[in-house]
Order: sequence, then C-alpha cells, then structure tokens
Amino acid sequence: MRLAGENRSTQAAAWQLGISPKLLYRWQKAQLMPEVGSEEVARDPVVRALCACLKRAKQKLDI
Repeated sequence: MRLAGENRSTQAAAWQLGISPKLLYRWQKAQLMPEVGSEEVARDPVVRALCACLKRAKQKLDI
C-alpha cells in the first residue's frame, strides 16, 4: 500500500511486488472501508438503527 502511494501508480507498485493490480486495488478499497466493530461504524446512525431493529426482532422470536 505504501509503495503504491509513493509511486502514485497502483499498477507499477503491483508489478514491482509481482502481484496482480486487481489484488492491490482490492486491498486499497478494503483499507478505505471502516472495519465492522470499529468506533466509526458503531457511531453511524444507520448501523445503530439496524442494531436496534435486530434486537427487537430477536426479542419477538424469543417470545
């Protein structure tokens, strides 16, 4: 990832590392997405609303 940033070319970095550029692009995309369980995701209002909805659904199933 660092090499791609230094070169400003993901394809050139992938070629230097001997890996597929598609793989390096996937790694870059994954790095930009917040991880599940992170504070950023936990503070997201949509995630909080979905968690509350899931909790209610689980409670209904238990009944």
